[in-house]
Amino acid sequence: MIQAMQNIQSFLLPAKPPGQTPADSSNEFAELFGAATSPVTKQAAVPTPSTDSGSGAASSAPATTQTGLGDPNVQGWLTSFYTEFGDASAANVSYQPGQGSANDFPTGSVFGPDAIFAQALSNQAGNSYATLAGISGATLTSQLPGIPTVPAQQQFDQRLALENLGRLQSGQPIDTTAYWSDPGPITTGGVTYTSAQLGYAGPGQSSGPQPIYISEANQVGPDTYSVGGYSGTVTGIQAGRFYTLQQLEQAGLPAGQPDAQFHPGSWSTTQTA
Repeated sequence: MIQAMQNIQSFLLPAKPPGQTPADSSNEFAELFGAATSPVTKQAAVPTPSTDSGSGAASSAPATTQTGLGDPNVQGWLTSFYTEFGDASAANVSYQPGQGSANDFPTGSVFGPDAIFAQALSNQAGNSYATLAGISGATLTSQLPGIPTVPAQQQFDQRLALENLGRLQSGQPIDTTAYWSDPGPITTGGVTYTSAQLGYAGPGQSSGPQPIYISEANQVGPDTYSVGGYSGTVTGIQAGRFYTLQQLEQAGLPAGQPDAQFHPGSWSTTQTA
């Protein structure tokens, strides 16, 4: 079971080459997102409107529906994750932290909505090993992250937007990890990239399966590369880049294989009027 989990979890996060993530310099943030004293507005979970009938006359403004951040369905995502790799029973391993475990996400930490799912996977591996070895899982697991501070959310969203801006400018598919909230458009070089183009699909919502990174380590012959999780090889591509599954199939990967792409987790959303 543990070996199967480790093999499956090797697909946890797509490999990212050194230097792939754009530098998070304050000057670059200021240029693209505005001055540091005027951070990008972030939409937190929208509070439920008051139902107090004695609050006075109703507003004449038309009601609007807003989407806010809900809750993560960790168990549901784990079940889907392991089912994809043909080992649904692995989802039943506890993802809760061991008693007395540390918190790897202290206040002020910068992380995205997908971090809770990644930590749940890590905790499962730690708990499985602890059970096998007959030891405590405290040092092998961590407390699950919640929602970071607003400045930390903004910093994560800005980093992800810059990462995806770089991907788009280099002709690569974007990182589909969820944002905490709308990063807003970016205009650079006379070109405006919308939030949707930068991968925003709603608060805490992944925009789809992660693209597949092909590195030099995937090379198995002259101009020939393997694709992790899939049978067959591709040719005519450039190593050190991300590709969609469709692009790899066009490069020779046999189509119709079971899905082996990583699907980032998404939180539920709330609708308020």
